[in-house]
Amino acid sequence: MTTKNETRNEMAGNELATVKTPAGAELRLAATEGTISALDDLAKQGALTQNISSQFKRIFVTGAVMYNMNQILTPAVMQNIVWLQNSPMGFLTDKPQGYDVDTVRACVIEAAIKGLDVIGNEFNIIAGRFYATKNGLNHMLRNIPGLAKNVTPGIPKMLREGEATVTVHVDWTYGGKHSEKDVEFAIRVNKGMGADAIIGKAKRKAYAWLYEEVTGNAAAEGDVTDTLVPVDAGASGVKVSPLEQTQAESEPSVAEPEVVPVDENGNLLM
Repeated sequence: MTTKNETRNEMAGNELATVKTPAGAELRLAATEGTISALDDLAKQGALTQNISSQFKRIFVTGAVMYNMNQILTPAVMQNIVWLQNSPMGFLTDKPQGYDVDTVRACVIEAAIKGLDVIGNEFNIIAGRFYATKNGLNHMLRNIPGLAKNVTPGIPKMLREGEATVTVHVDWTYGGKHSEKDVEFAIRVNKGMGADAIIGKAKRKAYAWLYEEVTGNAAAEGDVTDTLVPVDAGASGVKVSPLEQTQAESEPSVAEPEVVPVDENGNLLM
């Protein structure tokens, strides 16, 4: 009896794809050439759905792309992809043992539809969900035709232990119109985090802010050290993650963060 997985492989060709190593050896992949081509085509179509003006056509196309990717990405085909978990060459997760194939598949499909790569740590899996990293958000911005940007973080300013703010100057041109704005972001300072890491988080938030500003669509952003979901600024004008607030209130027993050296004005000593 022919299995469902075998039928899918036959539809795309039975022979698994191979590549030659520099030494001339044959490296066999977990998918056929037909499967790889089909996934490439679906990913391109998924990335183009945001340009469809009809709301329901956009819904139907996105659903069709997700369904077909899910059918093609069988456990056997996912074999090479699952191995990319918890490596900066692939994507990081908040679980040392990584996630099951179904969770990884769902996040890989979302990444592909958003135009992100599965290699290069462009997304992380946190609590079983997809989050775009700084690398991924930068990629998403580069994919927007006609957008030119310059994101310049300022020097972090410590508010209190474990908290800092960074003002980021965002300068962009889109559709022939130039804009610029200084945006202040609240940053949670984890134990052992230096100035570069704080600035990196601020830059990631700034990319997410700019993506929403240009496209009108919010981007779930975060990494395995600090899960963040962008929200509107409150009365203080500082963007704060509700998840950060919840964690701060519900985890009083977490080890105290390392004290970061500051001057008398609260500026971080670089």
